[in-house]
Amino acid sequence: MSDNTNDKVIELFKRLPKNAIEEGGKFFKGFPYVKIAKDESGLPFKEDYLLEYAKKCFYIVSVVRKNGINTAIYKYKVPYDDLLGFLNEFRTNSNYGSIIDIERYIPEDLA
Repeated sequence: MSDNTNDKVIELFKRLPKNAIEEGGKFFKGFPYVKIAKDESGLPFKEDYLLEYAKKCFYIVSVVRKNGINTAIYKYKVPYDDLLGFLNEFRTNSNYGSIIDIERYIPEDLA
């Protein structure tokens, strides 16, 4: 997905009215979402292709952690299959620090 598509999605969220939840807006467990059913060429997505692509990607998870009197940012390269388990470690144990950013890393051979 290109940065241009991400900008379009963010723009849709900006246009949601403040009372969208009361008006029956599209939310999952209180989080707004936008459904995208077709790619930029207008073709429907293929689940197998998307999942295979995702498994080849990594996520760079930035964590802020205090070391004594100093603060540092740790960047972890997390494979797709391990992402939820990694995030759960921070949810259940505050000793590891606080996640401040998650970026998708696409290996060059996939780009």
